[in-house]
Amino acid sequence: MVKGDITGTIVCRRQDAYGEIIVADDGNVRSLYFGEGMLQSSIRLDWPNMLFEEYSRAMMVALLFMNEPGSVLLVGLGGCSLVNFLLDAFPRCSLDIVEIRQEVIDLACRFFLLPRERRHMRIIHAPGQDFVCRRDGPGGYDLILVDAFDEGGPAAALLNKDFIAACRARLNANGIFAMNVWNRPSDNFSGLYASVQEVFEGHTLKLPLGEAYQNAIIFGLSDPRTNLARPEYRRVAERLQQAYGINFPRYLRYLYWQNRGEQ
Repeated sequence: MVKGDITGTIVCRRQDAYGEIIVADDGNVRSLYFGEGMLQSSIRLDWPNMLFEEYSRAMMVALLFMNEPGSVLLVGLGGCSLVNFLLDAFPRCSLDIVEIRQEVIDLACRFFLLPRERRHMRIIHAPGQDFVCRRDGPGGYDLILVDAFDEGGPAAALLNKDFIAACRARLNANGIFAMNVWNRPSDNFSGLYASVQEVFEGHTLKLPLGEAYQNAIIFGLSDPRTNLARPEYRRVAERLQQAYGINFPRYLRYLYWQNRGEQ
């Protein structure tokens, strides 16, 4: 998710209370933008369940710790890259999708292959913090993915400690929390990571995606962190790579080096 020029041919423009939404095609790649070129996510029309963006592949590193989730909450719909992957990889999984913008939901159904109805899937039009934090909220999830952006960056209401704590409260035993954020000098990544560490009692991992990317993934684990150097994690990473075509061994190495001082 970076800000820049819109790539390809614009096929649809919409306006809602939050700003402009643009759908653009560049060959077989269809992308969703907010505002003046804020790329949200992309899919390949000829291979929609393939995770096209680097950040979305990195979020699936959560599968190293939970190979097959039975229930997933996704906060932030965007261009359906994560949804298409999850529906294909885990067809029996219960999937709740929460999106604040009805226009995004409508465009996802029209342009990004989101089914309006599917067994085991719910689409909820609501602010993510309202859905997660309400006292009569949903039951437990094995995996919570927070990928909610507006044209200014990560949704501010989802970066506070109360929301993160509410997410942890919604996790099942051994559940995993993964949040996609930015890691620029102005984003206070260290402060946000410290908040997640406090909520998860230090059972956290961080995965910045390098100098060429603004994105970083934060993981919160319900159980103590594991030793990423153990051989079984390499074996799991290799098996996941074969199953999903994502270079999990590379991400495992990134995780190890980014967190080696905290293991």
